[in-house]
Order: sequence, then structure tokens, then C-alpha cells
Amino acid sequence: MAGAAIVALLVASCGGKKKSYDELGDSGRTVRTENLEANLPRFVGKGVLIGQQYGTLRGIGWQGDSARSDFRSICNDRPAVNAYELCGIERGLKTNADSIPFSLISKDAVGFFRHGGLILMTWTAPNPNGNEQLLHGWVRKLAAYLGSLHDGYGIKAPVVLFPFPLSPGTWYARLSPQEYRRLYRQTVQWLRDEQVTNVLFGYSESFDGRPEHFGSRLPVDETQVINFTFMQPQAQANEAAYRRVMERMVPAVVRLAQEYNKVAGITTGIEGLPDSTYFSSTLLPLLQQNRLSYLLLGSNHGEYAQKHFFAPWPGADNSLIKSFMTLYNDPSTIFLSSLNGLYLKQTEN
Repeated sequence: MAGAAIVALLVASCGGKKKSYDELGDSGRTVRTENLEANLPRFVGKGVLIGQQYGTLRGIGWQGDSARSDFRSICNDRPAVNAYELCGIERGLKTNADSIPFSLISKDAVGFFRHGGLILMTWTAPNPNGNEQLLHGWVRKLAAYLGSLHDGYGIKAPVVLFPFPLSPGTWYARLSPQEYRRLYRQTVQWLRDEQVTNVLFGYSESFDGRPEHFGSRLPVDETQVINFTFMQPQAQANEAAYRRVMERMVPAVVRLAQEYNKVAGITTGIEGLPDSTYFSSTLLPLLQQNRLSYLLLGSNHGEYAQKHFFAPWPGADNSLIKSFMTLYNDPSTIFLSSLNGLYLKQTEN
């Protein structure tokens, strides 16, 4: 009977659960998250990670097929970076602001992590209208979601989170630099209080026509990544104006990141891609001349006739595909098949 009791106790203790191999490092974050922080600047010397918003979640004429990617259909490779918007999770909604189910985002993000890709997430928070208790409750729900991003062994997917990404029209863009930094720091502290262990923090700012103001709200001590966003919608597509902004802003963003010992990335694109040489003649020189961590293209979605695309897809103009392949084959760019060890401890040379 005693032997049977011991066996029963062991079975009850294990409960059939898989062992978790997600170790915590000295910083209190998971070891893989610490490795990501250490590796992001190291990988800058290897090349620029190329990715796309929802790159493995939707494309032209499809959505929700985890085996697909418009990138893969063109170059037989996947994005090295994926990005997801989390607005809506704070209110318990089933879908985000782009009408994508959070359950699908979770599955896609964890799968992408298992393939070794870099995960970016933005939280464009709604306005709590000064209600700090409401905001705190929202952050708790955000924390719970971030903590749920793990595989069957309990290994959490490291995420670079951009809370309150600045763009004209957002309520927090109207805050003073001091007020914005206070909001950002309080949110980071709340997330830490909720034992979020798989997140690095990033600062994201869209071009607002005042380049001299870029980075004035940067929370220096809380962030590891600086992102610059410049998107041209179809109605405002202007290649010459786009080049002027990018040629001025990208070096400035890189300088700011270097000044504060951070890595720089850009989120960009021209919707509808009116210039068939855009990837080889506009983007590639910027990547070759600036030490960027990643380049994230806007999302492809809808049907072809709507022209909601920032990257080529099957059926795109051959000259556009050729331009993209020039970018793909350049040694300065990294796609998923050549991205190795982002979450592993690197030995010093």
C-alpha cells in the first residue's frame, strides 16, 4: 500500500504536465529575452532584418493561413520580422484594431518565435480620459496576454513591445514630452509589477513633418529599440517626397540610437508601390548606408484591385518582383532562412 501511495503521489505531482524550460536570467526576464537584448546590436553588423506587418498572417487575397506568406510566394523565404497591433486586448475584445483575432495573433507569434524570427508588437492604447485606475486595468490585461505567448513547454516568446506608438492624431501625441515619458514609465513599471518577463521595450514615432522634434519624448532608461515610421498611403504616394524624408530621417534615427546605445529600426512603405524599382533603387541604398536592426514593411491585405500592398505578391508586375529580388539577394539583408541564433547566447569572438 505504501508503494502504491508513493506512485499515486508522484503521478499527482507531475499531473501529466510538460516541464517548463523557460529559465529566468539575472535581470528577472527570461534568458531568451536577455539573449535577444544582447544580440540585437550584434546582428546589426550582420545585416538588416527584413519583415512585414502581419507578414505570415495575411496577404493579397488571403488571411489566416499560417503556412503562407507573400514573401515566401515571391522569394521562397519568410520575413525575418513580424509585427502585430494589440489595441483591443485591454478591453477584452476578440479581435484587434485591424480585425484580426487575438487567438490567431498568439498562434502566429509563438510559431514565428519557434522559427527564430523577431517579434514586434505595438499597443495603440485608447484614451482613458485621465482615469488612471482604468488605464492600470488595461495594462493588467495587456500583461496577461503577453504572458500567455508561450509554447507547450511554457517557453515564452520574447517580444519587443512599443507602448503608445506616436503618430499624429493619437491622444498621447498631444502630451508634453515630460507627460509622455511619465505615462510610458508608469506603464513599464505596471507591466513589471505583473511579472511580465518576456518583453523588451521600444519607442516608436511616426514622421509628423517636424524632423527636428524626433525623439524628444524618448524614455531613455526604459527602452532598447527606437523605431521610425513613415508610411505613404495611396492617395499621398509621392516617390520624390518619400526619398527626401527617408534620406534625412533614417540617418538621424540611427544617430539617436547610437547616442543612447540602442538599436534603430524603421517601419515604412508606399502603398500600391507605384515605382516598380522601389526596393532596389530607394530602399536598398538606405539599408546599405545606415546601421539598422530591421526594416518592417506595411501589411498586404485585401484584394489586388484595392492596392493595399507594400510588398510584391504572386501576380505582381515582373519588374516589381525583380526589384524585390535584388533586395532579397543583397548581402546587407537578412530574411528568416538566414537568421540564426537570435535567442541564443552568443560566444564572444
